[in-house]
Amino acid sequence: MQPTKIPARKKQPSKRKHQRLIRWFAWIGLIVLVAVVGLLLDFFLYPRYALPTGPSRNQGENGLWLRYTWYFGRYTPQNEQAMVQRLQSAGVRYAYFHVLSVDGTGVLKYHKKDTADKLTSYMHKASPRTKLYAWVYAGNREGLGQVDLTNPQTRRNMTKEAVWLTKDCGFDGVQWDYESCDSNDAGFVQLLRATRAAIGSKKLISVASPLRMPDAVSGRLGWSDAYFEKISKLCNQICVMGYDSGMVTPRSYVALMRMETICVTADVNRGNPKCRVLMGIPSYGDGTRSHNPYSENIRFALTGVRNGAANKAARPGVLAGVAVFADYTTNYGEWLQYQALWPRKA
Repeated sequence: MQPTKIPARKKQPSKRKHQRLIRWFAWIGLIVLVAVVGLLLDFFLYPRYALPTGPSRNQGENGLWLRYTWYFGRYTPQNEQAMVQRLQSAGVRYAYFHVLSVDGTGVLKYHKKDTADKLTSYMHKASPRTKLYAWVYAGNREGLGQVDLTNPQTRRNMTKEAVWLTKDCGFDGVQWDYESCDSNDAGFVQLLRATRAAIGSKKLISVASPLRMPDAVSGRLGWSDAYFEKISKLCNQICVMGYDSGMVTPRSYVALMRMETICVTADVNRGNPKCRVLMGIPSYGDGTRSHNPYSENIRFALTGVRNGAANKAARPGVLAGVAVFADYTTNYGEWLQYQALWPRKA
């Protein structure tokens, strides 16, 4: 009869090992706590002390997006006078009047020739220095529409609309707001080439662009440096939509706008020094998943732009100014911030 085997007793962690684990977790907890407290302090204290380090570069070459009601003729003479005064006081030279959108075939949903002609005629007399753009939204399947720029007929229809807006309605140019435009989108390049051929060299082409992103993550998230260079050769100006970035903290948004200003001006300067860059800045207060108005606002956008333009890697010579989005969301207090942080250069 064989002796019964006694199972080996499992080794229990030593008291010393338990103490090491406790100390390890305590240190991790402390580090996390310090980081959270630091982030919270920065979130609330940074706005109190954040100031631009670079000079204002307001040369009276700024932009402003305006509501479709102007194109539809829904305004009074008092509204006209107030609008002209606003453009002049804010140093706005480029006015982007929303003519709403094109449908899936590339045709404008609304043709308002009489009211458009009345608007442009008045503006050319009342504010002859202001360049009037027809701001056209074209949404693809990733945006709010079904516009497919790989379709040649869609591009032809959009080009015809650009001709109608600039030659029949009196606009000085057209701004293509194609969303969402992926980096290296060949259809958009073809649209810009066709637009230039159709409207001629005396009319202007503006592009509302997404943010610039590093090559490794560019695509649907934003344009690469190379694509900004390519687009700059095909238009008169690029308005970078510096909002809906998803930045949660003021510091991160200032850093983003600083980097956007540095990189985009450098890209455009390499591609076409005659093209002008306007950094789009937000004034709308409705919060979404991609827009935190506490961080994304006029104050921090202008701080980032000024800091970026002062950087040695930037090319401020191609920076026309900023473009405010939008006239119908900017209140009196925000205009005061704009004037304080973006004063006109003497």
